Amino acid sequence: MEAQLNHFLTQKFGEFLSNERKQFIESVLENRTDYIRVVLEDIRDPHNANAIIRSGECLGIQHYHIIENENVFKLGRGVSRGAIKWVDVHQYPESKTPTADVLHDLKSKGYKVVVTSPNNEACAPEELSLDQPIAIVMGNERDGISEETKALADEFVRLPMHGFTESYNVSVAAGITFYSLVSKIRSFVENWQFDDLTKANYRLQWYKKCMARPDDYEKFFVKAFESEKT
Repeated sequence: MEAQLNHFLTQKFGEFLSNERKQFIESVLENRTDYIRVVLEDIRDPHNANAIIRSGECLGIQHYHIIENENVFKLGRGVSRGAIKWVDVHQYPESKTPTADVLHDLKSKGYKVVVTSPNNEACAPEELSLDQPIAIVMGNERDGISEETKALADEFVRLPMHGFTESYNVSVAAGITFYSLVSKIRSFVENWQFDDLTKANYRLQWYKKCMARPDDYEKFFVKAFESEKT
């Protein structure tokens, strides 16, 4: 029944969207992935955090997990240019041990925890094995990745440095890393895209986000659906 209702709601909301808008949404759905998830650990500057999410959204990454040990994450609309509206940002305000909780949860879901690190023994992003989904962790601008995260990491990656500057800005490092990983999964991973059920769920969500007061319309449509079934 739930699948039938979602299909009905998608059709009804779709009647209010242009064909061009719906085709654009389909194009985004075809390029969306949860094979890669992003973990932001204690990012200090909200501009950096939102810039990272903007870059990831542009490349099709759907999920962002926020670890707040000392620094509070603030959703922004300026730097992210509306990206926040279209992705899933997971925060853990009740957690007393957010680093361990987030990383253990992702591991339990089958993700390999990959940590960005200047360690010379770390591999380049393009050399990373893609035998399982990846949770890529970006660290604090000042201190980098915590020791706890390093202890829980499955693998480490580093970006090549050929200049005098000590490191990349974290949002720039994220963009380079994401581009490399997304390009590789598109070439070498068979099931990197959303499955059909996931696409259907996001299609409905995004149709609703294109409209003003979608909850009011949904109540009306649900009543129409229920009357058809009686």
